[in-house]
Amino acid sequence: MNAVQVLLAVRGYVKHFFGCEECRKNFLRGAVHLDDVVFSDRDAVLFLWRSHNKANYWLQRDITEDPRHPKVQFPDLSQCPACRETLSNGSVVWNEDSVVQYLQSMYSGTNVVRDSESVVLRPVEQRWQSSDEDDKRDVDFTFTFMPSIINATRLDISLCLAFYILCTGLLGLLYYRFCRRCRSRKNSSSQLLV
Repeated sequence: MNAVQVLLAVRGYVKHFFGCEECRKNFLRGAVHLDDVVFSDRDAVLFLWRSHNKANYWLQRDITEDPRHPKVQFPDLSQCPACRETLSNGSVVWNEDSVVQYLQSMYSGTNVVRDSESVVLRPVEQRWQSSDEDDKRDVDFTFTFMPSIINATRLDISLCLAFYILCTGLLGLLYYRFCRRCRSRKNSSSQLLV
């Protein structure tokens, strides 16, 4: 899956599932022309980065701001000094090539922390077999999954199961009642014909 597909998935998630209505509207307003400006993985990364910084700009000093995580333009100078350039007139601009490099290094596999709720595919056993005839290689992978694939608690799963059973029971009762009425109508109409 490339970054453009991930970005489209993010847009779909925000559109249909994001909890904050105001945040959802603002993101979607900014993503209206997404298909016109994002053509590569680099474009997708920069689009998300710009969207994040726009949100931080507007939420700066807002009552909802977490003092431990202030809404600043990311990355700040201490994180990536090469990401900003000072022009001859004294204005500061972003060096987007450096920003992309920084983001790629920051979110690379070695820097991403996976908690126990994440889906992790780890090869448990790896066996290489080669036959003398055609020198093929077959790999046998067995994968382990962390306990919660969809980040649902036992309560969530129990409620879903209870709701499923309730709905199935209601549908069964409705079917039984409907068939019973149809049968009684057929029996009464056949008795009238006799």
